[in-house]
Amino acid sequence: MKKLFLLVLIALTTLMASCGSKPEVFVMGTSNFNGDFYNGWTNSSYDNNIRRLVWGYGLMAPTNEGNLVISPLVENRTTLKSDPSKDIDDVWVFKLKEGLKFSNGDPLTVKDVKFTYDFYMDKKALQDTGGTSSLDQYIEKVEIDEEANTATFTLKEMVFTIDESAFHTPYIMNSKIISEGAAKDGITIQQWVKANISSPIGYGPYKIEEYVESQFVKLVINENFQGDAHGDKPSIPTLIVQNVPSETEVTQLLTGEVDALTGIIKDTKIDAVKEDESIATNDYYRHGGGQITFHCDYGPVQLPEVRKAFAYEFNRVKFRNLFLGNYGISSNAPYSRNMWMMYDKGESFGTEGAFEKTLKNYDILNNDGSWNKEANLAKAHELLDLAAEKTEGEYAKLTKDADGRYLWDGEVLTLNLAITSSWTDAINLTLTKEVQEEFGIKVNVEVIDWSVMASHLYGNISATERKYHMFTGGTSYALKYNPYANWSSTKILPFGQGASTNSNRYASNEELLDKIRFSNATTDEGVTKYKKYWREWIVSINEDLPQLPLYSNNYYDAYNNKLEDFETNALWQWPYAIVKAKIKK
Repeated sequence: MKKLFLLVLIALTTLMASCGSKPEVFVMGTSNFNGDFYNGWTNSSYDNNIRRLVWGYGLMAPTNEGNLVISPLVENRTTLKSDPSKDIDDVWVFKLKEGLKFSNGDPLTVKDVKFTYDFYMDKKALQDTGGTSSLDQYIEKVEIDEEANTATFTLKEMVFTIDESAFHTPYIMNSKIISEGAAKDGITIQQWVKANISSPIGYGPYKIEEYVESQFVKLVINENFQGDAHGDKPSIPTLIVQNVPSETEVTQLLTGEVDALTGIIKDTKIDAVKEDESIATNDYYRHGGGQITFHCDYGPVQLPEVRKAFAYEFNRVKFRNLFLGNYGISSNAPYSRNMWMMYDKGESFGTEGAFEKTLKNYDILNNDGSWNKEANLAKAHELLDLAAEKTEGEYAKLTKDADGRYLWDGEVLTLNLAITSSWTDAINLTLTKEVQEEFGIKVNVEVIDWSVMASHLYGNISATERKYHMFTGGTSYALKYNPYANWSSTKILPFGQGASTNSNRYASNEELLDKIRFSNATTDEGVTKYKKYWREWIVSINEDLPQLPLYSNNYYDAYNNKLEDFETNALWQWPYAIVKAKIKK
């Protein structure tokens, strides 16, 4: 660790020296990135931050309130019906502004738009390089009119999230650079992008000047940037995104070696930055959280009673205090307090609204908010007793012997939980041997690397190697939430035959999922229906419990108070906020 810290300091010192240690250089501390700076490959949030700096948006752009609007690349958008008999406008026409340029000065035209969408819709060529895209699910074809400077999209499906899924994150690529590079190297355009994935050419607020793997990305202002959705352009000339060890990140912030950190969750770190008068903070609840994911098609956790009994056995209050300290809350389904669907008129985001209060809490608490062990124990045994009385299907495997022990296939009821190392202490101190014996569910906890866990979680290993019933992990939500993308039974592949995006392997109500995704976002009636159906789905997930939410972080972004107008929130991440931010003179 000392050697790593020294290398980081040397790299940072070199960088600052090369920039003359001027105050207009801003250093953002971050966890390590993979260098996959083109969309479609490794979905690291740290890589994604670089993508946001290099591109910023596609044909739709985000706002600081979490909405999507026509992007600054677009002069106007019109919609129409491909057939008068259709109920919805399934043809969207985007007219680009004249004179657009990439950061290297190349013109950005509708030819680049079509090139980008054809690139991602060629799934085989993309998959051959390890890339993925879902654009072909939404788009039938793309046609362009170069003279009119328009790109016309004929849509397959009008889903509620179409503007984000099909028009926000597909960043427009420089067709000239990629096509010429691929032709020169004698490879496909997808292979060329993969081979040059760490040196993208975009049109966003910044452009990459230098990248050193696992150390830093140095970016400078892109003078051709059109501005963000609010009309803001960057004023900080040089931005360095520096990889810093989590063990030393706060010390480096307080000593001025880095100027900002985002997403701080540990109470000791948060308290340290709040006590320093030179540091300013923004805080908000994460648009996501951590959970235990059940494989609902495997072993004892096929039974909802077992999943719920385990939930009552798992003291989430204790776990959260051990894992996060004082800065976090629990949720009871796949939602965050940044979702407008959670709130009724007059309620404020970030609060526990009336709808959330109706959901079942799998921690029975005392009046002082502490965990009521006796009440949780009684509820867990009630559920297991009910399941043991049933004899149909998989229920026949769950029994109770004369000594009061719960058995699965004649053996003590046991669940195998896979975790990564960061969860070790909090999990083991919560699921103690005494707790397991009292509640009647034995839990084997195994620490494994994330890459290994991912193969098990997504079912991308041989079925003969399968052994885990539960997995720890985190999730982040998109701006607009489409449950079908990850909860449909169509996303469950037979274990061992490829990765399933439905990692819970839970068959949701398909009719309800279709009602949610096909609500027409372009009408007030459709928005109202989306909210209604989405809430019905949340209630069903809360009741069947295919995953146990453990926490939603109270994130703190901390930065040197020489920075002003740095206004981050759960839906407006730092690469967006840094555009408006300024360094005090």
